Amino acid sequence: MTGLGRRARAVALGMVLAAGCGGGGEGRVAFTQVEVQAYLEREVSRTLPGLAVGAASCSAELPEQVGGTVGCVVTVERVALQYDVQRLVGGRFEARPQRPIVVVRDLATAVRSKLGDPAASVRCGDAVVVQPAPGEALACQITGGGPARAATVRVGPDGALTVTDT
Repeated sequence: MTGLGRRARAVALGMVLAAGCGGGGEGRVAFTQVEVQAYLEREVSRTLPGLAVGAASCSAELPEQVGGTVGCVVTVERVALQYDVQRLVGGRFEARPQRPIVVVRDLATAVRSKLGDPAASVRCGDAVVVQPAPGEALACQITGGGPARAATVRVGPDGALTVTDT
């Protein structure tokens, strides 16, 4: 088993939404569900360039208390990716993925690197992006350069990839 120095693309979004003061109110900043979802969609598009990012959805009720968290889902390449959105002081929010997000081509690159065969054909499922549970085994098939074989990739909670050539 080899722990590679590579890290999965763990998309971390620092979300700072600023709103203008208006109406002479108490200066309370409130963001709507729609604003938070739109921000998530823009930031995921920015952090996963070239991938098709669809709609985000969050609970209708955003957290009112500092430290309160709500779950959101953003669809990327038809895969539902899960995020936590936490309310910070000053009416700001921060969003981060619940688990590391991995672009599957990065898995294939890690397998090729472990094998030392950059010409090998590696297929790790049909999805373009995955968000595996900690320790979940992702199966890859390797062809070319000899008999077909399999490899297993595990993604650690910090995004580190571990490849096992089986």
